[in-house]
Amino acid sequence: MTGGVKMADRDYAYAVGRIRILETKLLPTAFFERLLKATSVPEALRLLEETAYSLDGRAADYEAAFEEELFRVYQFLRDLTGDAPELLVFLHRWDLQNLKLLLVADGNVQPSRLGVIPFPELKRMVAAGDYTTLPPEFQAVLTSLPEAGPDRAAALDQAYYRYGWRIFGKHTGLLRDYWRARMDLLNLMIFLRLRKRDAAPGELTRFLVEPGFIRRDDWRSRFEESQPELGILLERTPYRDLVRGGDRILIELSSLERAIDDYLLAIAKAAKMVPLGIEPLIGYLLAKEREILNLRLVFTGKLNQLPEETVRRRLRDVYL
Repeated sequence: MTGGVKMADRDYAYAVGRIRILETKLLPTAFFERLLKATSVPEALRLLEETAYSLDGRAADYEAAFEEELFRVYQFLRDLTGDAPELLVFLHRWDLQNLKLLLVADGNVQPSRLGVIPFPELKRMVAAGDYTTLPPEFQAVLTSLPEAGPDRAAALDQAYYRYGWRIFGKHTGLLRDYWRARMDLLNLMIFLRLRKRDAAPGELTRFLVEPGFIRRDDWRSRFEESQPELGILLERTPYRDLVRGGDRILIELSSLERAIDDYLLAIAKAAKMVPLGIEPLIGYLLAKEREILNLRLVFTGKLNQLPEETVRRRLRDVYL
């Protein structure tokens, strides 16, 4: 399924009804508290057995359970929406990951089965140089890829966000707001990581994705300052509250990543107030992805014997 049906042409009443029921089964904050207080990985796994992430006798293979649940949710939503273009934007990011594996030659990442195009088929497409079933933004980049690996990865990322903006930019409200914020806040993280590496200004231009509220020229001009006041740059955007406490959070990148994730989920939560439309389905997809991220954070912390409070600080907000 790759064609999809325009949102305006579909009646999502039945689909939204299904989603409202599924939302009640999302894991609440209280469940993550129980996981945090588990004294061992086996105890945490026993708690996991009470949820949709049942291991079915696969011992401690919780990563496989997480991927299986996400795959099931994706397939359910694809069937429910008839491969709506808005949904496929989120699934194509896994195809992007697989394209990087094939074309940037990292070699340390396993292919994902979560994309729209199965990995063996994608591999054949790359070998043949035939990208006609991919979004046009991907096609344009893939036919004239840069030589260097990092430049290839950056070009693919930029193509992905151009593609997303083509789909969501024509909407009003939640979906447009979410994607624009996602672009701007990704650019913020790129800006800060490159500054931390003392990168040259030209590096910023190579890696910035599509601009949202903040123009490329504004990012570049701040990047060249000895002490950029990013609070001023964000002041005229909806995300100005991310730096209300001063620029300290802009230095602590892990804290900022968590704040950004929570900000984006707060936008998605507005989908619960939409009676009809694809927004509740996208909100549920993002809720499940967030749920799995939090589960991974807890189990990684348990395996590495991190203090309970350390893991708690890393957890993101939940959708409920």
